[in-house]
Formats: sequence, structure tokens, C-alpha cells
Amino acid sequence: MKRQNLAARECVYLSLAVTIAPMKQTRQLILSLFLAMLSLTLSGVAGAAQETRLYQAQVPVADQGEAERARAIRSGLGQVLVKVTGNSQVLSNPAISQSLSRAENLITEYGYVSYNQPEVASEPGLALTIQYSQAAVDRLVRSQHLQIWPSDRPELLVWMVVDTLEQGRQFVSVDEQPVLLSILSNAMKVRAAPLMVPLLDLADRSQLTEEDVWNFSAGQLADVARRYNSDTWMAVRLYQGSNGQWRGARLLKTPDGEDLSSVVADTAQLLISQLVDEAVDRIATQYAFIPQSNAQQLTLNIEQVTNFQSFSDVTAYLESLELVRKVIVDYVEGDRLGLRLDVEGDISLLLDTLRRDSRLSEQPTTDFPGAGPSAYLFRWSGR
Repeated sequence: MKRQNLAARECVYLSLAVTIAPMKQTRQLILSLFLAMLSLTLSGVAGAAQETRLYQAQVPVADQGEAERARAIRSGLGQVLVKVTGNSQVLSNPAISQSLSRAENLITEYGYVSYNQPEVASEPGLALTIQYSQAAVDRLVRSQHLQIWPSDRPELLVWMVVDTLEQGRQFVSVDEQPVLLSILSNAMKVRAAPLMVPLLDLADRSQLTEEDVWNFSAGQLADVARRYNSDTWMAVRLYQGSNGQWRGARLLKTPDGEDLSSVVADTAQLLISQLVDEAVDRIATQYAFIPQSNAQQLTLNIEQVTNFQSFSDVTAYLESLELVRKVIVDYVEGDRLGLRLDVEGDISLLLDTLRRDSRLSEQPTTDFPGAGPSAYLFRWSGR
């Protein structure tokens, strides 16, 4: 009860302080000190706001026996480590591989759910859903100096075309080849990588055909990708050979360039999973960071922070970013908030994350007194 009253008073005080901030430097200083103390109380809230799906896993099991549960918990931790690091080969690290034997010490809860295999038309099976401790997993990753792929990840726009004897070349979509689309969606979900499925409506098909995707016509693909405001996309072609094996190839386009790859597998599910793993690994390396003991500092100035709610939203958002170790409030002037961020990785990665967030828009720092090589100005637009 006391905490609720205190929170209400804080909200009133902040609203009043923001209104009168331009009046006197003394009041400005008091407000800055108040915000600095308040920001400390928000860090716990921000941490709780982080997406928990990175630390969840779902593993099919044969039964609810102890042996199957223990196996699933070990396998699930492997899934989580791959998601958090963005590296499908992370389990080849001996120390990480050994940590799987202690996986039960890292879980916070688990439960059984009905499960359907995407490629198999059969009765629903059973799966164990496991939630792992974010703090414990992060400690494990950091102790081995592994990369961390921040949870704010770019969407991957994917066009997929399959060639069959019966129907020729078809786009993989909800209407055509929905099973393959389900496999693709599941493979991306396992990697916690956001998937963007093209509309394939008249506008798309007037600019892009199955042959264009099959031939990896990069220019036409890039033109259509602009409709989706995407600079990260992938074109995939696949077919089943006469020997039953599946063959496929993909063209991946990221801000860093293009990359080609081909895969052969026994099933469509294995083939798509391998293509996705390769692509996601490559994307992750462009956004991941290895935590450093000595943090760099970034000066951030944010406009349109007009009330307690917007202040809370801004600080909570920044605290939730894996790259940010600490948020320090420097000042508030009118609707402008001045912050210093302790950054664990490359500052350019953090700036890229901020620029991709629709709630923030970078502003020119011309004639801005805080401008400098490590000072940036953004405008907050809220939700």
C-alpha cells in the first residue's frame, strides 16, 4: 500500500517538475537528481519487460517419465543457448556442452502440452515446455565470452519456391504448399528469428514470378523488398530428386551484402532447417556483441519526453536492451531528456537498434549544444 502511494506521489512530482523545469536552474538540478534516483528503481521493471521467449524451449517427448523429462530439459537448454547467442554451433564449445548436464539447475518451470510435428500428418504428440532462468543462462554465456544476439532482431523477408513433378514451380504460401510454410515458420521460431512472409498478392506477382525467385533475380527481389521496407531478405528454391533426397539453395541479402548457399538433405524439414540455420547465423553475427568488461559511454538526448509515462517508457526500453549495462539520467530541460548509457558492445550496434525502433527518430544535432562524436539526438513518439 505504501509503495502505491509513493508511486502516485512520484508521478505527480515528476509531472510538476517537467512543467516548471525551464523556470530555475536550482529546480532543474533537483529534478535531475530525482530522475537519477528514480531511474534506479526502474531497472528491475525494465528487466522484467524483456521478451521471455528467448529463454523458453519446447521439446517433443515420448512420455512423462523422469528420463524423458531430463533429456528434454538438456535438449531445451541447447535450444535456448542457440537462440540467445545466435550461433547454431554453440554446443560445440566443450564447456557449453558440459553445462547441459546441469540444465535442471537452470529451469524455473516446465509443463506438458499437445504437440504436432509440422511435416507429419498424425495424431498430436506430447511436448515439454520449459522456462529457463534468464539470469542463469546469461551468466553461463558471459562466463564463456560468447556472443549475445540482442532480442530486438530484424525481420527476415523470405520468398520460397518449390518445384514438384505434379505442379511445377510454386510459391510456398498459406494457399500453396502450406506444409512447407509451416516448416519454415517453425525453423525460424526455433531460432527466435522474426519471419516476414510476403503477401504474394497482385502487386507482388506483377513484379515477381516464381522464375524470378528460382533464378535468384537479385534486382527484382530487391525492388519488391522495398515494398516491405526490408533490407534483410532471402530467396529459397527447393525440389525433391528422383532418389528421394531434397536439394535446395538460397540467396541471402543483408545490409552487409549477398551470400549464396546450397544444401542437400533427406527431408524437406532438415533442408529448410539447415538453410535457416546458415542464414540466421550470418544475420546474427552482424548484430551480436561479445560483452566487454570495460563499457563504452554514449550520450543520448531524447525529445518529446513530456510526462512521467513517457519518461518511464524511454528508460524502461533502454534498460531492456542487452547492449546497455547502465542508464544514467543527466538532465531534463522542458521535454528533452539527457542520458548517459554504459554500452557493453559496439556503439554502432546500439545506434542501429535505436534507429530501427519505430518509436524513435534520429534528429540532426546541428546547433545542439550537446552534439559531439558520441552524443546523439532522438525524438520519442511513444507507442
